[in-house]
Order: sequence, then C-alpha cells, then structure tokens
Amino acid sequence: MAKYVFGIDLGTTYSCIAYVDETGRATVINNQEGTNTTPSVVNFASPTQVVVGQVAKENAVIDPQNTVSLVKTLMGKSNFAISYNGEDVSPEEASSYILRKLAGDASKLIDAEVKDVVITCPAYFGTAERTATKNAGEIAGLNVIEIISEPTAAALYYGCAKEQGEKTVLVYDLGGGTFDVTVMHVSPGKIEMVCSDGNHELGGKNWDDAVMQYLASEFCSETGFDGDFDEYAQQDLRLKAEKAKQQLSTREKVPVMMDAAGLRARVEITRQTFDEITEALLNESIEKTDAAIALAAERGYTIDEILLVGGSTRMPQVTKILTEKYGMEPKILEPDEAVAKGAAIYALGAYEVKVEQWKEMIESGQADMTDTKTREEAEKYSEPAVVTTNEIPGLRGHRMDEVVTVVTSKSYALQVVRNGEDKCCNMIIKDVLMPGGSLSVTRQFGTVDANQETAELVVFENDFHDEYFDVDTDFILGNATLDLPGNLPAGAPIEVTFTLNKEGILEVTGRDLTTNREIHATMQATAGTIMSKEEVAAAKAKSKGIAVE
Repeated sequence: MAKYVFGIDLGTTYSCIAYVDETGRATVINNQEGTNTTPSVVNFASPTQVVVGQVAKENAVIDPQNTVSLVKTLMGKSNFAISYNGEDVSPEEASSYILRKLAGDASKLIDAEVKDVVITCPAYFGTAERTATKNAGEIAGLNVIEIISEPTAAALYYGCAKEQGEKTVLVYDLGGGTFDVTVMHVSPGKIEMVCSDGNHELGGKNWDDAVMQYLASEFCSETGFDGDFDEYAQQDLRLKAEKAKQQLSTREKVPVMMDAAGLRARVEITRQTFDEITEALLNESIEKTDAAIALAAERGYTIDEILLVGGSTRMPQVTKILTEKYGMEPKILEPDEAVAKGAAIYALGAYEVKVEQWKEMIESGQADMTDTKTREEAEKYSEPAVVTTNEIPGLRGHRMDEVVTVVTSKSYALQVVRNGEDKCCNMIIKDVLMPGGSLSVTRQFGTVDANQETAELVVFENDFHDEYFDVDTDFILGNATLDLPGNLPAGAPIEVTFTLNKEGILEVTGRDLTTNREIHATMQATAGTIMSKEEVAAAKAKSKGIAVE
C-alpha cells in the first residue's frame, strides 16, 4: 500500500503543512478553519484538551495564563514553556500539539494518514534546537524523516518547481520570530548552500513590539493613562498591533481603537511612522545580509537574485531597502507556503532514498531483522510513496541526497590546553560544505597530566570561523568523560572525532589510543535544555491522552 509523505514548516508565529500530490505538485493543505497557515499558539483548555491555532490566539486575550505562543524561540534553550495544572510543559511538548493540529487537520482533509514528515528549522539552528525540533515530532507521534533548514526548503521549491537554469540566489527569510539569510547556488538537479547567517531573536514579533510601544505611548498621551496595562490589555494590544502592521503593508495609515482601565481612544499610525520606529530592526537584518554576501564573494559567488521568504517580507520596507542597497528587486516566493512546499518535495525524495537503502540492507543481510528496533525502523520505510520524484520538474533522474548539499550551520570546538592556556579548538568550521550530507573530522590530542584517570571532552558550539578562541562557557554544548587506565604518561594520545550529520546534530567519539578504550556521545545542550529519551517517551505517552482541537 502506498502512502503520502509531508513537509511541515513549524514556524514561530504561523505553521504550515504540505505534500506532493498525485500530479507531482507541491500543495499546501488547509486547516479545518480553511486557512493555509495555522497560528503557532497553544491554549490549555483542560487537563485533557488543548486548542491550537486561531481560536487559541483569540483565547490569549481572555486566558493569557494558560496560553503559550512564540514557543519556537525556546526550543533547545529552555525546558520550560508554560505551567498548567501544576505541571511544567516543555517547548517540545507545546510544539508537539501544534504538529498534531497540522497533521490531524491535513489527515481529515485528504483522507490519508499523516505520519512521515520532514520538519524545517532556521538555518542557524544548532544541535540543541534541531534535536528539540525532532523530539517535538516524536512526541506528536510522527516519524520525522529529517530536519532541514528553512532556506534549503525554499530554494528546493524554487529550483525544482519554479526556475530552471544556473544562478546564485540569496534567500532572505524574515518570519514571525526568526531571521535567516542564506546564499545558495542553484542549477538543474543541484542545490548547493554557500553560507548562511541569521538572528534567532529577530522577526515579525519585534516589529509588533515596536508598534505596541508606539500605540501604548500615544494612548497614554491622549488619555492620561498611567501605562500600567494588565495581562489582558497587553494581549489585546498585541493582536491589534499585529493587525495594524499587516494593514500597513497595503495602506498608508491605520486607525486603532484602544481600551484600557475604562478609557478609550482612537490612535492612528502611518506607514512612515511604522518605518521610522522599526528602522533599526530592518538594519539588523541588512547587517547579516551584508555579512553573508561578503562571505559568498570571498568564495567566488556573486548574487544573481534575491528571494523573499517568510510572512514578514510582505512589509514594503523590506523590498524597498533590498532594492536600494543591492540594485535588484527581490522576487517574492510565496512567503507563507514556500518553505512547507519545499519541505514536502524534500520529504518525498528523502523517503525514497530511505526505502531504497532499507531494501538493499535487508536483501544483502546487512540489517539484523531479528532485532526489534531494526525491524521497527525498517517497517517505517517498507511502503512506496503515492508519487515519485520523477513527477517533479528538476528532480527527474536525481536522488535527493545528491540534489541538496548543505553547509555546516555552526562551528564545533573541543576545549584543549594550548601553550599552557585553556583554549577552544574548532574542529568543524561553520559554512563548510557537507558532501553526502555529513562531515567527520578526527584529530589527535594528548593528556595534560601523567596518571590521569579520566579525560573530559568539553564541546562548544559557536559561530566563529577561527581555529582557536578563548573559552566562553556561554558556548558549551555538552561534555563526555573518557575513562583512562590511570598509568598513562603526560601527552598520551587521545583521538577525538566530531561527526555532524545532515540534520545538524553532532556526535562525538573519544578514543584512548593506548588501550583503545572509547566513548561515544550525541552532544546535547547542558543545563537540562534537551529532553532525555525517557522524557520524550513519557511526554509522548501523556500526549496520547490529550485531545487537540
């Protein structure tokens, strides 16, 4: 029996799901409310029910204490999103309800199971954030084929479904809560990332904040209000600010009716004022864009085209500044849908590769089918997809693992002693090509002291391109301990291997070359920001008893 596979754009403010239909066309699936995107907002209505989407967003005004939004900004950085019914809810669990809403609505609309998915994330997301995203999918009961970067998905949709020909493209992706800028070289059947940059704290929500501050200030000036907006008034103000921002994309001025503490006033905001109060935010994105263009130029690439992705690129100020600064008018690539559509195309190709790989392993006897976990994994890829990538222009005759070549999204360093000082040694450098989808680097180091009983491998995740930099605990990703025999001389050789897979998740292997003793660890953020396998399993079991509407 054949099945569909899906791409999910799990956004900060809005999320979207798509699939490749029988005609080979990437298609977004509307939610039960009939819209192509779903607000990434979760309202905990009762211990056995959560509400996701537009209704939850509206409920935030009357029930702010039980409503969580912007949860994507917490992924991999915190283990707390909201407290409900005496329990702390993790960002992964909250995100899983958004995924369940998307999957459930899509399943009803196309009358097919939604199980196998690719989920997108910002290009600059590191190991912790990507692992958290994958865990959210698992908690939701989905089979997450892979995690891929949003600009990669957008470029794939553009290259496979829109344009043929060779060019270097800059993808300017300004979403609701995050900003990505990525340079890619696109040609028929091939998409190669050049470099990427971004700011995980810059997005449409910051423009909303600026409008909120302006409206609040004007309201206070007109009414004499002391400015102490309660939680309910704050939520109402946020919704009105977002709506005003959206209306200013097509209008020169917008009136906003405001209420607080029994006072009422009509406050007007013009597009000129909006542009002035958000100019600094826009310039932040341009600084990142300049850096990406400069790095691409160092590598011999000149930008031929600029693509706009993400709902916040609808703001006229974005097109205006990019056109003025870089001398070319950007192309708007379906801001709300491009990432999900590209993810759907990638999901289909990645699923085909998995099916082929498992078939080969089973037939050759490489896969131990008596092992329960192996058998369960093989079962996930035992059925063909409804449609093949041969139906998609730009992919015919190409395997997905050959079409897309990504670069490292972060640098990864090991703490070492150099010239008597503690330093970080970058073993994997950011923006390096990953042919075949993974990158493995092995280096040999030595013990510091004689008779050491352990060697602590402390791993740092950073954005530096330098080989060595000063130790900064803010960049620690995780650590692992290698046991030593205890009778080794100082300088005894230890071999360390960093392996980064295509999903941006790092694995570390340490080997004592004297005794051949080895440790193997998947690096996860310290300070308890990533769920353990046991915690994921518990959250998944809990989720089954909660209805999502």
